[in-house]
Amino acid sequence: MIDRTGLLTLAAFLAFAPCSPAQEPPPAGAPITRPGATAEGFLLPNGWTVSPAGRQVSTTDLPLNIIPMPDARHALVATSGYNAHELSLVDLQKGEVVAKRSTAQSWFGLALAADGRRAWWSGGGGRSILAFDIEAGEPGKAAIRPAPGELSDETKRQGAEKPKAHFRSGLLLDPARRRIVSLDIQSGTIAAIDPETGREIRSARAGIRPYDAALSRDGKAIYVSDWAGRAVLVLDAEDLKTTAKIAVGEHPNQVAVHPTDGRLFVACASSNCVSVIDARRGAVVETIHTALFPKAPEGSTPDALAIAPDGKTLYVANADNNCVAVIDVAEPARSQVKGFIPTGWYPTAVAVTPDGRSLLVGVGKGNRTKPNPRRKEAEKPRAGDEAGAPRRMLPFPYIGTTLSGALSIVPIPDDAALAAHTEKVYRNCPYSDRLLAASPHPERTAIPTKVGDPSPIRYVLYIIKENRTYDQVLGDLPRGDGDPSLVMFGREVTPNHHKLAEEFVLLDNLYCNGHVSADGHPWSTMAYNTDYIARNWALTYSSRKGIEDDEEADLAKAPSGYLWDASARAGISYRSYGEYGRRVSQPDGTLKMEAAVPGLVGHVCPDYGVAKVPGKKVRDTENAETFLREYRAFEEAGTMPRLIVMSLGEDHTTGTRAGTFTPQACVASNDLALGRIVEAVSHGKHWAETAIFVIEDDAQNGPDHVDAHRTVGLVISPYTRRKHLDSSQYSTTSLLRTMELILGLPPLSQHDAAARPMFASFTDRADLAPYSHEPARIDVDAVNAPTAYGAERSAKMDFDEYDRIDDFELNEILWRSVKGPDAPVPPAARRAIAFRPASR
Repeated sequence: MIDRTGLLTLAAFLAFAPCSPAQEPPPAGAPITRPGATAEGFLLPNGWTVSPAGRQVSTTDLPLNIIPMPDARHALVATSGYNAHELSLVDLQKGEVVAKRSTAQSWFGLALAADGRRAWWSGGGGRSILAFDIEAGEPGKAAIRPAPGELSDETKRQGAEKPKAHFRSGLLLDPARRRIVSLDIQSGTIAAIDPETGREIRSARAGIRPYDAALSRDGKAIYVSDWAGRAVLVLDAEDLKTTAKIAVGEHPNQVAVHPTDGRLFVACASSNCVSVIDARRGAVVETIHTALFPKAPEGSTPDALAIAPDGKTLYVANADNNCVAVIDVAEPARSQVKGFIPTGWYPTAVAVTPDGRSLLVGVGKGNRTKPNPRRKEAEKPRAGDEAGAPRRMLPFPYIGTTLSGALSIVPIPDDAALAAHTEKVYRNCPYSDRLLAASPHPERTAIPTKVGDPSPIRYVLYIIKENRTYDQVLGDLPRGDGDPSLVMFGREVTPNHHKLAEEFVLLDNLYCNGHVSADGHPWSTMAYNTDYIARNWALTYSSRKGIEDDEEADLAKAPSGYLWDASARAGISYRSYGEYGRRVSQPDGTLKMEAAVPGLVGHVCPDYGVAKVPGKKVRDTENAETFLREYRAFEEAGTMPRLIVMSLGEDHTTGTRAGTFTPQACVASNDLALGRIVEAVSHGKHWAETAIFVIEDDAQNGPDHVDAHRTVGLVISPYTRRKHLDSSQYSTTSLLRTMELILGLPPLSQHDAAARPMFASFTDRADLAPYSHEPARIDVDAVNAPTAYGAERSAKMDFDEYDRIDDFELNEILWRSVKGPDAPVPPAARRAIAFRPASR
């Protein structure tokens, strides 16, 4: 077996890396970067720039599949994101959608009859396989019509009991047997179905989470990628029995068969690679790395691929690098990365037209974040205007509706054009391999500039809160860039947040990497969200059925794991207080907190977040006392963990549900708990060696005049620049990178490696003055009356887990409960946010 690991990307690196700028701090006196467009494209919330090649046709978000039509003029594009799930027929010459159909639920699988007149589309959690008649025809006559005989999951199964859980995934046509082959990613099965009658002919097991399927060139085998199993299964096409299992990279998703020699190409999202399988030998013969740099950790996320009709070129979508890798695969075992083509934000599908002249790229999130102005009174306040879109009686759109998609139509580049494209991709990229070991800074601070160098800070306390924007809390601070009119929980409610920001450092240009809690917590602890998380939250947050994860599938975890996994590898002690913990019933009927992920087993405080009185909700003030009891015991015993991660989330609130604590009381309890924790730590024996980092996991659509991703963050340490305004552009991953440098840990992903560390918030001299907390200024035990605004809607929300509710609706309730039932809800701002590398 020939394993060319690393060599293929290395060639591209040697050819193009000099064009790549590294993220460095801006020089003293440089203007503060703010959201906005660049000369070539747009700056994104995660710090990357997009400047898509070719022409774009707008679609809804997350186009997961593209099939060019036989006429080479049209293409089918299937979107399955937060907004309307649409099957669109695009005229590639005109650059416009000429026909489309919407459905309530769909997902990746898409198949087209050889004559282009019938298409089948997976219904995702809707269980059905949707059938459509396609008429590309003459201009003005194009149409997509529902075909008779929808293939429903409810049809009688033959020889097998129907599983309880279903989610339709990949599809293929088996023309020799006149079948449709359908994968069920939730039940881990494959089924052969008669397309005329909808009758299931047979079914079989097919791994843990089967994602995509492809037919071998001779039609005798079916290749199935197991998204969770790190493998490709080889099945007999007749009876669907598994005959072989071939190990590949992490999160194998889309597969493609070479048109002449039968090689199988498998995109492996969390391994930054494509595994190439010799079908005759049943073995991986090449590993083609698609990242822009040879040492890059996870973070490129190859999630789609396509082979040119002549078999000479492979195109791979790097979702998190916002580009398509162009790979010469003409000669087996001699593949070569030739360059990269820039795309919009998060490409999720790729195809080549039958004439080989155009590359088609599905862009998952459009080109930038967008504003969502208040709706006019005459407009129906709903989240989408198409069938299947989630509807909410809201005065302005939810964050999911601000995401869009696109089909990019790119002429296949010659060598000169590809070189220009590649140079642009590297200019757009803030990452480079040298950032894995060092992050340069001209001034000495307590934060090391090289991984492993000593720091006077030994202990890190990382506190993750819930879903507040900067303006909601700190918009009344005159020193920062705030809008007082948007303040919901100002100084009267959060005196400690205000005092800490004033006494230590005020951060008014800090943004969350995550959109919602489902991806916010992974970004806050892994510096990454996997392809599963990025796709699944759009389903669940739009009230559609998602794909369930569990310990066997483990789809949410990246290969490098969480911050505590990196600590374990380095021999650094750590403990969690609620973050990635779960409450578990004990034999005596009591509850205790246990680890929700393997790396935290034995490292979770069992009493944190657990009510002493069954059925009573635990307040953050109680959680603070639980933490401080352990903290003092660690001080006495000399066993203080070097990394402590804490969930302090009562600022999420429980809305205005009658009998629960008011939103102001919840946030005030959170504020008081934080103040008490900082006071105790700053008076403790380890204060001289401690840094406390505080951030929200996501800002989730609260009002903020700069951007709805802008959030509340605090840095508290003897080495913090006291009474300082730091307006440097930071993100969630900036905090992670800073903590990693303190602890001597390498980056977890490309994204924390590329993030700007918080050097400007620190000095190299300690000010040991402790902090004294501010007592609550309002009643932290105040409860909602039955007549409180939004009480009935709040009563229907599930507050047991932070990502189970509609946070946009909750924010609307919070706003009017604070400002008055008739107060107009302000529009949430959406912008492209990032910082410009100094070398530009």
